Amino acid sequence: MNEIIQIAPEVYWLGAKHPQLQVFDELFPTSNGSTYNAYLIKGKDKTALIDTVKGPFTEVYLDRVAALVPLDKIDLLVVNHTEPDHSGALGELLKRNPNIEIYCSKAAENFLKQIHDVPMKTHAVNEGQEIDLGGKTLRFLLAPYLHWPDTIFTLLPEEKILFSCDAFGAHFCPEKLFDDESPDFSADFISYFDVIMRPFKDKIREALAKVENLELRMICPSHGPLLRRDPKAVIAAYKTLAAAPPEDGKKHALILTHSPHGNTRNMGAAVRRGLESRGVAVAEIAMYGADAGKIRDALECADALVVATPTINRDAPPPVWHALALISTVTPKGRIGAVLGSYGWSGEAVKLVEERLVGLKYTLAAPGLHYRFTPGAEDIAACVKMGEQVAAALLGEK
Repeated sequence: MNEIIQIAPEVYWLGAKHPQLQVFDELFPTSNGSTYNAYLIKGKDKTALIDTVKGPFTEVYLDRVAALVPLDKIDLLVVNHTEPDHSGALGELLKRNPNIEIYCSKAAENFLKQIHDVPMKTHAVNEGQEIDLGGKTLRFLLAPYLHWPDTIFTLLPEEKILFSCDAFGAHFCPEKLFDDESPDFSADFISYFDVIMRPFKDKIREALAKVENLELRMICPSHGPLLRRDPKAVIAAYKTLAAAPPEDGKKHALILTHSPHGNTRNMGAAVRRGLESRGVAVAEIAMYGADAGKIRDALECADALVVATPTINRDAPPPVWHALALISTVTPKGRIGAVLGSYGWSGEAVKLVEERLVGLKYTLAAPGLHYRFTPGAEDIAACVKMGEQVAAALLGEK
């Protein structure tokens, strides 16, 4: 992958690889590095680029483009997504050729002008719009929120290639370019979905409906190997990963518990009794040491979330905040919430977690409860009532 690679007649990969990458966006660990995939397509009349690369690889990228086509002969650039790992070389490219026409979504058009302080000629594309390069056609499919609001897919129908931006990608830097030449990277593929795509499952399902019936020979994402072994299987995998939670006709509540001495756990158990007395199905997860995927799955199935937290050093303890941070990585089924917990010296955690839930657009179904040390019989009865109040909110009762 250190050189230009032809992937179809007059279609080339000229991206960059980054095997040393250990953390992507200073957020997501990458065990096997990553790639910044970019492409060039030569038609009889026009030459198009599909995306660029991350800024530090600009000169490598421009050298590769120039090795195929003089920079001043590039006609257009498709920006599938404006994030800097895709558009990092755009500013320098336009300095070398200010006449390049840029095709992107309306959202991307706005973003580009805020990211890059250079004059540019942009065109916002519509669903299904096509550009004829001369014997090769670019067809645009809008795919908002995969994973930014600006995302589009670009289809090259003559070669049956879908340039899918971040969708179907993986942070995995292979020695060779294609998936059928690479070792198993399914764990990286799934991890990428979980941390990048999972919050937008409903949008993914909408995008999949546009591509699942296409006859595809290859899917070319922005990161990781190019997918030619079985494009249909790749789409099917995303369809499974993005499936909506199953419906069983019941309301579901999730209780997340952290209880070093058992008092907060007992309060949560009382809330559970109140919920179950009204027919609500309840799942309970202890936050300390819990698998993030398990919490994500439960959040996606939950119509209500109850957080049972102690106060330690005037705050909710780290496992609680770690669990709550996962809410922004999924789309919860519902956003009814409640918070309770025991404390010793002070009881700030309940209020702090309530504020966090409200900030995440949860509606609190009951005032928070916090009791010092061991809750008494009346306290436990109040916890049962909280469960009943959450159930009433789920059932639409006043």
